[in-house]
Amino acid sequence: MVILPFILLGCAAVALLVYGLGVIATVQHTSRKPPVLPESELPPVSLLKPIKGAEESLEANLRSFYEQEYPSFEVVFSTTEPNDPALPVARRVAADYPDVPTRFVRSDPEFGLNPKVANLAGALRAASHALVLQSDANVRAEPDYLRRIVSELRAEDGKLLSSMVVGVGEERVGALLDNLQLSAFTAPGCCLALRLAGIVCVIGKSMLFYKDDLEEVGGLELVRDVLAEDYVLGRAFQKAGKHVILSTTTAQNVNVVSSVEHFMGRHARWLKMRAVIHIPGFVADLFANPTGLSLLAFLTSGFDARIGAAFAVITVLKAWGDMFLVRRTRGVPLRFWHRFLTPLRDVLMMAIWPYAMFSRSIEWRGVRLRLGWNTRLRPDEGPLPLRLMRRVPFFRSI
Repeated sequence: MVILPFILLGCAAVALLVYGLGVIATVQHTSRKPPVLPESELPPVSLLKPIKGAEESLEANLRSFYEQEYPSFEVVFSTTEPNDPALPVARRVAADYPDVPTRFVRSDPEFGLNPKVANLAGALRAASHALVLQSDANVRAEPDYLRRIVSELRAEDGKLLSSMVVGVGEERVGALLDNLQLSAFTAPGCCLALRLAGIVCVIGKSMLFYKDDLEEVGGLELVRDVLAEDYVLGRAFQKAGKHVILSTTTAQNVNVVSSVEHFMGRHARWLKMRAVIHIPGFVADLFANPTGLSLLAFLTSGFDARIGAAFAVITVLKAWGDMFLVRRTRGVPLRFWHRFLTPLRDVLMMAIWPYAMFSRSIEWRGVRLRLGWNTRLRPDEGPLPLRLMRRVPFFRSI
């Protein structure tokens, strides 16, 4: 046990070095300036908007897509519930833009176990154009977003484009933690994977692709019963030899007043996905947390002053890096008092990790499910003892 704190501190130092490489990779990637094509070379696009519930800032998010500076596009809303509370908001926004073709379609909730994919399937069938952009209802876009990503896809002869996702709009602590995780961990992690290993991390918050290419790799049927549909689709495109792009243009995930509980639930689900997709990557997530590792070193040392000093230095350096990354990726700095809360995100992610290692039960969009390998979904039938009991004839009969 005497040596354990120093091992943990060494791991924290390595994690800080890797984090620094992520910062460099992010600067390099975001410094790229792909060409923006003239309007005559931009094809029409179908914007697919699966909606579910009244998301934070839903009306402003939807308006941002209607106000795209793009020559020709349509918007297709889909929902699996006729009385979904997001529908009146979407209809009100659509009415304010009569020049933009808009359709509302009903999706089949029985299409698959993944409720997002089931909802998206209805919108995809109704899309008029060959090129489609699927984006979540909590995503907001700058006016030139569509023009920039279509230009990038066309200029690089891409078949699937995924945007880096950054978090914006935080008012409460839970929303701040969510936005930090997206802007200072997920986005630079995508950049580092691309720079070091040539791996394109596809994130389903905003994906641009051609319908025909999607059908060639298996269509949405391929992912209707998996949770990480974006990851599986990205791999399918790459295996088929279709060029996948990590865009230099970011998509804004709006988190304003979400709770700390919501943050922990969302990222526990994401860590569980990592655990069943790529075990080395899941372990790497633990050893990519210099603040959490140095805190563990300090605690296991019996509060040794030397290790405490190292913990303080690592925490300050990591917090400074987070502030830099937030400013770099989304263009808007953290508020002054929010800067002091950046280490809290690392501590909570360290606490979530052991739970995600063992749990395979998730609740998503009101549905209880269990994760299998490669995020294959199945109905959640309860904890292991209860599932075993149900296999015994005696218990099935009572």
